[in-house]
Amino acid sequence: MKKLSNEELLAELEVPFPVGQVLWRVTNTANNRTRGQVVPYADPRAYTERLNALVRPQGWTRTYETVTMNNITRTKRNAEIVTGKILVTCKVTIDGLGTHSGTGEEWADEDNAMTSAEAQAFKRACSCFGLGRYFYDFDAPRVDIDDKGRPKKSPPLAPWIVPENWRKGQWPSGRAAASLQQAGQTTSGSNGTVTSNHRNGNGNSAPFSATGNKSRQHGSNDGPKNGVKPEGTAAQSQHGFELDERIAALQVTVGIKLYRWVLREYGHASQPHLVRDVQQKKKVLDVLESATRGLRRMEAVLDRVPEQQVSALLAKLQAPPLSEIADMPTLVQVVQGLEGIVNGSHPSAA
Repeated sequence: MKKLSNEELLAELEVPFPVGQVLWRVTNTANNRTRGQVVPYADPRAYTERLNALVRPQGWTRTYETVTMNNITRTKRNAEIVTGKILVTCKVTIDGLGTHSGTGEEWADEDNAMTSAEAQAFKRACSCFGLGRYFYDFDAPRVDIDDKGRPKKSPPLAPWIVPENWRKGQWPSGRAAASLQQAGQTTSGSNGTVTSNHRNGNGNSAPFSATGNKSRQHGSNDGPKNGVKPEGTAAQSQHGFELDERIAALQVTVGIKLYRWVLREYGHASQPHLVRDVQQKKKVLDVLESATRGLRRMEAVLDRVPEQQVSALLAKLQAPPLSEIADMPTLVQVVQGLEGIVNGSHPSAA
């Protein structure tokens, strides 16, 4: 078996499970209990099989820690009972990729409580590596259910869930990008681009924004260029190719993890050329250029922040080491926090 690079391994971990391994669970039912919402999931054995196939059994490990809580009152079948809860933490380690943990919980009086909590914790830990993470991009459809509360028929699957289609570049619209835009009161502008109004280490206002940047100045818009408006598919294709080159050139600048996150969240693809829409390509480029400015601002203040305060800030934000930042919201928080320390507006500066 060919040994995969870390990047190849991460990409393969994100590929959806074979359709035959996708199961459905009813979460909410109508008052008459004839219809309900269903969500997809896969059995823990599917996760184990994927890991064994990619890195072999000796290439990964998992450990569990269990805590029980007793004397908790809950309502079950219209009656109050005193029971407990089982809390499980699972740590999954993959050689070369590190360790991630996930938590699971279940009421102690439920059947197979320990098994359920362990499965939940294991799958959540795996999702941190990308394995099974696509399940969170589903909208829960409504289907007819039988008298035992089970789906009478599985809902149709979107084309992107098929592993072969995913590898060809089909991606879900994704809830993450939408939720990032909705949370834009603090981390994004009205167009969903991450912004920051904090001052940088030099005391100058520096917008952490991808709008109105160099991509506009260098002809990445759709307007006339040098007085001539491009026409036809050939011109559009050439324009898209130029954008692909500019996007790919930023991979080294921002780092592979952040680069892949931006492509996934804003282009819904794994490579620039798989982003078919020119407007999406421009959005990807804008955000990558925004990330570049953010990283430069971070470098500008790092020399002025003691290492101990940097570590304290990362711990408070539950952020990874600076070299492993892999998403824009985390980058924004870290940059704002470091600049706050320098300017005396962050608690860590005390």
